Amino acid sequence: MAAAFPGPEHLHPAIHFAPSYVSEQGGWHDIAGALTHKGVHHIYQGTGWNHAFSSDLVHWTAGAHGPSAIQETHAGMDSKSDPCSGFLTKDPNGTVCAGFRQCGSNKGVAGGHPWDVPLELRCALDDDMQAWSETPNYLFNVSWYRAIPYDPARPWVEKDGYWYQLLSMDGCNATTQKLPCDLGGQLHLWRSPALQGPRANWEHIGPVFTSAATPLKGTRLTKEFVTIDYVGKLSGDPSPNDDTRVFFDNVGGNGGGEGCCSGTTSFRIVAQASPGAPMVEVGQEGMVDWGAFSPLPSAPSGASGVGRLSGTASRGLSMARTLGSEDADQVTQPGRRVMIGWTGPSPLQALLNQGSAQSLPRELSLGPDRSLRQRFVPELQSLRSQHFTTPVNAGLQAEIFASFGPRAETSSDFGLSVLGGGSLGGSTQIALSPSTGLVLVNGTSQGNPQVRAGPLPPASPEGWNIHAVIDHCILEVIVNNVTALVVYVAPSPDSGHVELFSGDAQSSSVDKLDVWTLKSAKHGHVMPIVV
Repeated sequence: MAAAFPGPEHLHPAIHFAPSYVSEQGGWHDIAGALTHKGVHHIYQGTGWNHAFSSDLVHWTAGAHGPSAIQETHAGMDSKSDPCSGFLTKDPNGTVCAGFRQCGSNKGVAGGHPWDVPLELRCALDDDMQAWSETPNYLFNVSWYRAIPYDPARPWVEKDGYWYQLLSMDGCNATTQKLPCDLGGQLHLWRSPALQGPRANWEHIGPVFTSAATPLKGTRLTKEFVTIDYVGKLSGDPSPNDDTRVFFDNVGGNGGGEGCCSGTTSFRIVAQASPGAPMVEVGQEGMVDWGAFSPLPSAPSGASGVGRLSGTASRGLSMARTLGSEDADQVTQPGRRVMIGWTGPSPLQALLNQGSAQSLPRELSLGPDRSLRQRFVPELQSLRSQHFTTPVNAGLQAEIFASFGPRAETSSDFGLSVLGGGSLGGSTQIALSPSTGLVLVNGTSQGNPQVRAGPLPPASPEGWNIHAVIDHCILEVIVNNVTALVVYVAPSPDSGHVELFSGDAQSSSVDKLDVWTLKSAKHGHVMPIVV
């Protein structure tokens, strides 16, 4: 694995899964499909449907290619293209099926534009997904005023017994049919009494959500939503009917994110009054990961938190989707919700501005206020080795959990210094700043051109905690299970010193540090990839 990663050997990750088709090709790779099946977690990456699987969310192996390009002539189309981004689901018999559109066609359906191609299903021929049917089942056609990926979410079954399917569009097909689209992104919904087969009868319900908003004021989305996901039944849902849902989008993933958010994964907390009803926002929009954000050089007077941020830095985490439970329906059926995306590409010259990887899995839940919560999956603790509770040089593979007592709003910044002590000097600072309302990750002395930042979550009664995983050049940070950042740095080979800085001497007596060195994940052999 290490030889496939760009840059010096000591910067190659040993915990993140980083096959060459990701790390050396810029990292713009959707999670095209994600699914847990018979105890095995499967991830398919972007155009090409490259495959990785794991039984424990820690050790990953590259598997057989997903559905391959075949000649398709349905209803007059003429295509032999790799499948575009889509989804994985299971039919009522438990067979795994991939849903997608063709990425290109010489002719469209029924004499339409070349991009007028249907949503189709092709199902796996075995439980290990080593082979796929080459006989598509066409669900419904999609015609739009321009070429659009329409990245579909995974379908689900509502309490009325119907299957539902969301597609990503923009809001201007029925208005200007021009870009930029002032209405922003739009979700369209279809439903059918069956997923496929003789009972299937997919009908277009219409648009159920339209928005040009981003998490930053004064910015907007002027194109379609990208690589969406839609989940419900999250652990901790405080709503009386357990009906809170979360819509995920990668803002500006295909361009059109004016001022935000470098194509990284955002979320919206929504609810639907009944099956097929419009989505209504019931919580605050935010980012799964704030690694593409940085502090404004001159913040508006009185601004705090998100109001002090710019969202145009290089990407942290993007194109994320969920898996985790045997039931493929992650909207109406209970179960685990684990999110995986792609990190990078890095902004580091040492990595030739490449070096993407599969992100560490994060388990999702909801807080008492319907806020999105996330934590590293506990399976990662299997990599823990030596444990320390005082400042230590933990090397380039480490897990850190630091807790800090309550502080006043006027408190000085406090937090963690990591990756220090190297022969080339420098360290990376993870600072919590009550006075600005920000979490700040400053790796500028270790190759990152910008400080990265996200909103400081409210303190719990115990204060704050920082949970961080260091994997050579990749640093993943989660604060109070709310604000997360992926940040790339280039430490020297002998870096690794970890220590707290408390900012407020009166509070430092209750601050606590736990550090574990981490074993390598030893990912499986990478099989030849079809591209």
